[in-house]
Amino acid sequence: MAFERVAAFRDLPECSGLRVELCGRAIGLYCVGNRVFAMDDVCPHAGYSLSEGELQGTRVICPAHGWDFDVATGLAPGETDEPPLERFPVRIDDGQVLIDLDDPL
Repeated sequence: MAFERVAAFRDLPECSGLRVELCGRAIGLYCVGNRVFAMDDVCPHAGYSLSEGELQGTRVICPAHGWDFDVATGLAPGETDEPPLERFPVRIDDGQVLIDLDDPL
């Protein structure tokens, strides 16, 4: 598949994520400073959309139960037993956000 366009950089909110769909998969995009992170957009606790939660630095807080995840690592801070949420490479090209689902980080 390689890199696919999913959004315009200007459309990314500052204090939350943006949910996009690619190949039937929900991905949350998060803009932190000038960097963009792409991560599965489903909270493993109850399946809520993480991108609807509040973004504090690199942490997004699930709007349903308050669980938080680091968008840079996919990990829940302090959690060592749970696997990280899957993250994907991001590229910005001419103001467009592109992600690669075939090469998870």
